[in-house]
Amino acid sequence: MNLRIAYIITLALCTLGSGFFSGSETALMSLGKERVHQLADRGRRGLRVQQLTGDPERLLSTLLVANNVVNILGTAIATALFIDLLGDTSGPIVSAGVVTVVVLVAGEITPKTLAARSPERFSLAVAPTIYVLSKGLAPIAAFFTAITQGLLNMIGVGRRKDEGNVTEDDILALADLGHEEGGIATVEREIIDALFSIAEKPVRDVMTPRVDLATMASPVTAEQVRDSVSDTGHSRYLVTGDSVEDILGVLYVKDVLRFGDDATPDAIRRLLRQPLYIPESTPILEALQTLRSNRSGFAVISDEHGGIEGIITVKDLMAELVGELQDEHDPGTPSIVPLGSRKWIADGRVDIDDLAEITGAEIPEGQYSTMAGLFLDISGQIPEEGDRVTAGDELELVVLRMDRNRIDRLRVERI
Repeated sequence: MNLRIAYIITLALCTLGSGFFSGSETALMSLGKERVHQLADRGRRGLRVQQLTGDPERLLSTLLVANNVVNILGTAIATALFIDLLGDTSGPIVSAGVVTVVVLVAGEITPKTLAARSPERFSLAVAPTIYVLSKGLAPIAAFFTAITQGLLNMIGVGRRKDEGNVTEDDILALADLGHEEGGIATVEREIIDALFSIAEKPVRDVMTPRVDLATMASPVTAEQVRDSVSDTGHSRYLVTGDSVEDILGVLYVKDVLRFGDDATPDAIRRLLRQPLYIPESTPILEALQTLRSNRSGFAVISDEHGGIEGIITVKDLMAELVGELQDEHDPGTPSIVPLGSRKWIADGRVDIDDLAEITGAEIPEGQYSTMAGLFLDISGQIPEEGDRVTAGDELELVVLRMDRNRIDRLRVERI
């Protein structure tokens, strides 16, 4: 009787083991590279998932060896149990039928279905055990991998590392050739170089850090928005609760301006958009693809513990490739945006005649045609952010943002 109980317990453990390895195979082999990278940022378990899936042949060999061991052991135990119960004639036949059903249902179909429905959760749960097992079975897995690869090579479908794979050096060589022959312009050649140089550069290197974030504490009023835009010139702000970590949403200034003075705090809260979150270690190109797939021009950067590290925009990412770009909400021509009846935010390229028409002020004549030129003519030097001058007796100009030595954005106010 004690022997039969031992058989049953061992058979149950083998069935559980079969389900464990079958589900692990489905879960781990179904994860895409991008998702694996994101899991790795979550902690040690995610890192184990990344290490396992980084060598799929070794992983598959480990899982198949382990699964076959428990299945063979389970079959042998089941046969011995049913022979003990039913005798030498009927025992093996009944054992074969029972084992087939149990293995299919409990060892294959059910665990694989569960793993397919939630591969990430399943992978994180099994990764530590599979990782240890892969180390222990490494020699056996390597042996079977070598045999398998040998058979594949014999029938002409083995791995050929140099066939069908285009390397970075190949692309750069073709780019050089195209540039020399005139088929690729210099700027295009520089973009190709930049693409490869930033491929693995993390977003933390180009993000706007937490200390420089433009935030507003809820509740937000229309007057507060106008004052903030007047001071900083930003087109959007993070709205927070009790702390920077408590992000309620992203507020776009253009949304508030549509309401005008009718934008109550409750109305403004309804205008908040939920931000996209990206781990700080995400490569720049991957982050750009994530923003594109989510149709977002803005994302919050988080650390491994979920804390807020900063923000990133499509403009920031693309600037790594082709330099500074126009803001996603700016129109194609120089703009001037009203902040009430006597204040405006203006592009440094705004024409002086347009400024005079919009503000109703008389602009002093001089050798300039833009607002930036007007400011430089009055100040007589390259300004810094925050510098201000008076144009005639009617307008005060304040520099909000500089782009190197160029005045990019100003605040205009009727005196």
